[in-house]
Formats: sequence, structure tokens, C-alpha cells
Amino acid sequence: MMSQISQLQPNGSEENGNNKDVLQNKKLLLSQLMANASTPSFHDIYALNPVDSDIKRTHKCAVYIANKSKYCARLNSIQAFCDINRDIVGDANHLLGYAFSAQNNIIHPSALLGSKTTVGPQCMVGEGSEMGDKCSVKKSIIGRHCRIGSNVKIVNSVVMNHVNIGDGCWVQGSVLCSNVQVQERASVKDCQIGSGFVVTAGGEYKGEALAKK
Repeated sequence: MMSQISQLQPNGSEENGNNKDVLQNKKLLLSQLMANASTPSFHDIYALNPVDSDIKRTHKCAVYIANKSKYCARLNSIQAFCDINRDIVGDANHLLGYAFSAQNNIIHPSALLGSKTTVGPQCMVGEGSEMGDKCSVKKSIIGRHCRIGSNVKIVNSVVMNHVNIGDGCWVQGSVLCSNVQVQERASVKDCQIGSGFVVTAGGEYKGEALAKK
């Protein structure tokens, strides 16, 4: 079979326009070989042909069809990352393996919530995280071992592990990477905050990408 494939590569005279019928026959043979289940893979044939051959002008594609128990999404932006996280505690919550509460959320048994703190539907609070009094969490994910003060509002956001958020802060539509510190009374909206960054007390950020220098 390899000898058949090698015959598909045009020699110099064929590339110069001679013996066009021979070249056409080789192209026909190539299509027949590709249709035969016993032939080498498309990738093998692709590798054996010259750069200017017809087969090199094609596009290699693949399709995976998942059943309803699986979840598939394209992750190519911060917004997609947020959407996927919310899906995992929403329509795709069967992937987590956790039992949801009567409020349709997941609060780890080791998490501690202060007085009058509320965690809405499609939210998750991870292992060992602590929240102060009168906090509100809506459509958000809070990771493991986070420390969140009192009177904090978190909406449509993803808070990763070991994040500290001070009293009176507002976090909306944002992604806070691990080990971020948001000091008291700070406000972040539609922001992406890199690992280890410190948002200073009283600071206001909107639509920014913040990273530790």
C-alpha cells in the first residue's frame, strides 16, 4: 500500500505540465485509496503529498457527538469561563456529583456563613470558605478556603481559591483568581483579576484586567 501512495506524488515533468493524463489518473487513484477503509489514515496520506497538492488544500476536521450526560462548551474567553462555571451549578449540575440544597445551591458542609448571609440558587460555596454577616451571593461560584467579610455583595462572578474579600465590598460580573485580596469597601465590576493581585481599600474598577506586576 505504501508503494501505491508513493506513486501519487508527481515528478518534476508532471509538475511542469507534461503527462497531465497520468497526473489525473494518480489523483483518481488517490480518491479511490481514501475511500477504501483499508488504506492509511488521512494524516498519513496528507504527510506524503507535496505542499501544492490538492489534498494539502483541504481542511482536517473532527466531530465528537456526546450524549446528554456529557457537557461540552468552547472555552476561549473570560466570559465563556464564567458562563461554564455557572452552567456547572445550573443546567449541567449532574457533573458535580454533589447534592443540591432546597435552595438549589451547593454549600460545602465545612463552609461557614454569618448571620443573615444569603446564597442564592445556582451558586456554590467551596470547602472551608467563610463569610461574614449580611452577605449576598447570587449566581456565583466561591472556591475553597476563601475569607469574605461582612456586608459583601457577589453577583455573577467566579471567586477562585484562597481569596480574601474585606468588609463592604461589591463584586459583580468578575473573575477573581486564586490568592486575590480585595480590601474593604472596594468595588469591582466586569473585571478579571489575576492571581495574587491586591485591590486597595475603597478602590473602584470597572471593565479592567488587573494583574500583579
